[in-house]
Amino acid sequence: MDRHKIIKLVIILIFVILLSRAAYLQLVRGDYYYELSEGNRISVRPINAPRGRIYDQRGEIIVSNRLSYNLYLMQNEIPPASSVKEILNELSNISSLAESRLLLNYNNSEVDTAVEPILLARHLNKEDMVIIAENKDILPGLLVKESSMRDYIYPKKLVHTTGYIGEINKKELISFNDKGYNYRGGDFVGKGGLEKQYEFYLNGKRGAEQIEVNSRGEKIKTIGVKNPEPGNDLVLNINFTLQSAVEKLVEENYNELRTLSLDDEDRPTPTGISAVVMDIDTGGIISAISLPDYNLNLFAKGISNSDYQELINDPLRPMINRYTMTAVPPGSIFKLVTGTAAMKELGVRANTSFYDSDGTFYIPNWSRPFRNWNPVGEGKLDFVKAIARSNNVVFYELGYELYKDYKGEKLAEYAHKYGLGSKTNIDLPSEKSGLVPDDSWKRSVLNQGWYPGDSVNLSIGQGSLLTTPVQIASLISTVAADGVSYKPQLVKTIRGTDGEIIKKFEPEIRIDLRDEIDNRVFSALKQGMHDVTNKSYGTASRHFKGFPITTAGKTGTAQTGGANHGWFGGFAPYEDPQIAVVVFIENGGSSAYSVPIAREIMEYYFGFKNYHNNRDKIYYYSSENSE
Repeated sequence: MDRHKIIKLVIILIFVILLSRAAYLQLVRGDYYYELSEGNRISVRPINAPRGRIYDQRGEIIVSNRLSYNLYLMQNEIPPASSVKEILNELSNISSLAESRLLLNYNNSEVDTAVEPILLARHLNKEDMVIIAENKDILPGLLVKESSMRDYIYPKKLVHTTGYIGEINKKELISFNDKGYNYRGGDFVGKGGLEKQYEFYLNGKRGAEQIEVNSRGEKIKTIGVKNPEPGNDLVLNINFTLQSAVEKLVEENYNELRTLSLDDEDRPTPTGISAVVMDIDTGGIISAISLPDYNLNLFAKGISNSDYQELINDPLRPMINRYTMTAVPPGSIFKLVTGTAAMKELGVRANTSFYDSDGTFYIPNWSRPFRNWNPVGEGKLDFVKAIARSNNVVFYELGYELYKDYKGEKLAEYAHKYGLGSKTNIDLPSEKSGLVPDDSWKRSVLNQGWYPGDSVNLSIGQGSLLTTPVQIASLISTVAADGVSYKPQLVKTIRGTDGEIIKKFEPEIRIDLRDEIDNRVFSALKQGMHDVTNKSYGTASRHFKGFPITTAGKTGTAQTGGANHGWFGGFAPYEDPQIAVVVFIENGGSSAYSVPIAREIMEYYFGFKNYHNNRDKIYYYSSENSE
């Protein structure tokens, strides 16, 4: 073969290869390269949507947003000669942004196309923003955009109620998007409290601006805009003026009790405290507090791992909302339930007489005595006075009589009627249901039968019974309103940004015993509660002496094997109940410390801020199971 033929064959082969390559690029990979070419021309810039705000019942803003700036990476604006790793390395060298974090956010991004922005960092400080702006030539593809940061205006108030936000995790991302929402990695979502409960109302819908850019990533013109949709606002039943006063006085008492315990080894050190004020006519929660707490603004930018570890490892458990997430025995407040069962099932009347000879009760053929909190016998007392005195012996007897006729079933039945052992369905996440023990529970959990001593213990709110403060608020409200109470509710309305009502929460009856339990039962219970705070022999009368309005309540001291829990639940005014108030002191030693706090809460609510009679808060401590 001569040279000319060889040259012709080579030329033909080259043309075949070129034609084949052209066909491949145009026919097979044409769509891919078209997208790339469009990506070089078009860029999608994010427009963040502010999260909905939270207001109190009078319109005061409790949680809002403030201006912030986020850093994004636009992949299609990075020139071929540069790489993402090089750019992020250079950025970390000249700014305070850590390369490891930038790379993590980049690698965890889940964008569908090269034109979509990747969130690299939130809430840039001013120094880093200036550095990025001044070094655009060596930091191609980086974009700083306006955003919003959660602003907890009162970061140490309503902490457990409002809750906090944090970066979405993988489980949440999958779950939320499976429900039809459009979340992305790096989004901040509610992690606790109302922020979590109403996430899908509070979270706004992001917008986007589609623009044409030149080779240096500079905007040439806007092609299209999708406006963001801000989140909806929450309007609460909380009265923030009252809330602030309650938080202050509860914190003062809590700190004082803890300080006093340092100088007295016999005085217990409270590990937590909570208070709930509920509107009896609607179920609206107008004040709620749990201590200890934390600073909400720790979470606004994204809490550091060290700060988070410090919170979750704190032995006082500041992350726990004690009015919904702490379930413990209620002590003698449960006597309202025992009393209801006794009046309905045993024929007990308000004037039925009992006799306490020596402050002890014995189950027949048992050698172990069950003791009254007062070690001295109190003699003859009727049913109403037994409530006022919180006499254990009388209720031991009632518990035993109920056991003889019904084993443990009737006490459990009436506890369930009052909503104990079930969530109240207050609009907060992670509420505990508590526990009402009975024979079937004991057999399945402890592999034991139900004994007389179980009923005797349960009759005064001890044993395996577990309740939360919000459940006790519901119980008190039910008695005060003669057998009916409403679901506890924090949010009153949800509003759009234009003020339109998206959702309104009407009062919802949770417990209605009016057809089952007649008024004579509630009348007797309320008379006993009245005498608790108003008769000289009432267990809380010392604290309410001379109070400007008539109140009613029930004390409770719950044994734990260690330091007792202190409870008080009451309502006011007695003649026309408006509010139920519950104060719970975890490991507080005695109800004697809960009562004055509840009295002060009522002072603030009814406007007696200058009432100073008998305002001593802390009394002697007795190791006895005092009421």
